[in-house]
Order: sequence, then C-alpha cells, then structure tokens
Amino acid sequence: MPKPEPPSRDADKAEAGRSSDEQKLRARLEALKSELGDAKARDEAEQQGKSGSSSNASALGAGMRAASEMVAGVLVGTGIGFLLDRFFGTKPWFLIIFMMLGMAAGFRNIYRLGMRPTVPPGSNDRGGPQQGH
Repeated sequence: MPKPEPPSRDADKAEAGRSSDEQKLRARLEALKSELGDAKARDEAEQQGKSGSSSNASALGAGMRAASEMVAGVLVGTGIGFLLDRFFGTKPWFLIIFMMLGMAAGFRNIYRLGMRPTVPPGSNDRGGPQQGH
C-alpha cells in the first residue's frame, strides 16, 4: 500500500482559499438569516395590522345588518298595513298598527343580533367539544 504524500505548499494555499471561501459563505449566510428574520418580523406586523382592520370590517358589517333589519321591518310592516287599508277601506289604522309591528320586529331582530356570542376573528371555535385537550 503506498504511503500518502505529505501536503505540498499548493495544498496549503488551497486550504487557505477554502477557509476564506467558507468565511465568505458563512458571512453571506448570516446576512441572509438576518434578512429572513427582518422579513418575518414585517410579515407578523402586517398580519397584526390586518387583524385590526378585519375587526373593524366585521363591526361595520354588523352595524349595516342591524340597520337593514330595522329598515326592512318598518318597510314590510308599512307595506302590509297600506295594502290592508286599501282592501278594507280603513284609512290609516292598519298602516299605523303594522308600522308599529314592523318596528317591533326590527328591534327584536337587532336584539337577537346583539345576543349572539362573539368569536374573535381567526379562531376556529365552533362551540363543539374540544379535541386533544
């Protein structure tokens, strides 16, 4: 079996070149890691900002639904009262009665909306039994 040759001067230069290349690669890797950490931090901050705007949007949606429930109740009650007044010839009475009933129905629907349990945005809780806890 032949004996291994001792390292020559060229091999020492190659080793020195490798170590400087490794140092450059390690420095580049560290720079990329720090950039990745910065990007992750920006993404997390962006997600937190979006969750705040989504809660504002859900509050706006709930307010619009409450308003439409009230308007729909009054309009439907008024329409029914107007048609009954025309059919029976009792000028304002059915109109007034059914308009009040429509308002009561609108308030009842708004109350029911307010009594619903709220779930924070992004959670998957559907009120069922918890698994794995």
